[in-house]
Parts: sequence; C-alpha cells; structure tokens
Amino acid sequence: MADLEISGSPKAYATRASSGKMTTRGFCGDCGTPLFTQSEVNAQFTSIRFPTLDDASAFAPMLDIWTSSAQPWVCLDEKLPRFAESPQAAG
Repeated sequence: MADLEISGSPKAYATRASSGKMTTRGFCGDCGTPLFTQSEVNAQFTSIRFPTLDDASAFAPMLDIWTSSAQPWVCLDEKLPRFAESPQAAG
C-alpha cells in the first residue's frame, strides 16, 4: 500500500451530503483541479482522484459508488461491489 503525500496547500469545500453528514472536497487552490474527497459517513476512507497521482498503475478500483446516477454508456466492472449511493460505514 502506498502512502498518501499531499504537497502544497490544497483548498477545501465542505457541504452536507444527502446522509446529513459532512463531505469535504479537496482541490488545487490555483487551478481548481479536484484532488480528493473525505466524508463523515466513512471517515476512514479518502477518495483520491486518479489524475492527481504520479503513477496510477499501482492502484485499482475497489468498488463502484453512486451507480444510480451513472450514465447509460458507463461500463462497470461486474467483479466490483456496487452501491447506488455512497456505502454506509460498518458498525
């Protein structure tokens, strides 16, 4: 597992999700490129935007989320767990 290293000073935008919990999106303060998302629903996970990685080949998707709003042309991997929205934290 690779370590997550963030350089610079990303900006953040927090909003209340449909769950009622807060979701925070990190982005580049200079160009606006989305970097990552963190949510109170699953606080132990950080969703990283693949284009921000120096080498994305070391990573593979673990699940598909928000499939209820996927466009008809989206090809989902049949082997991955799917969630219509964001999965709820266990516990």
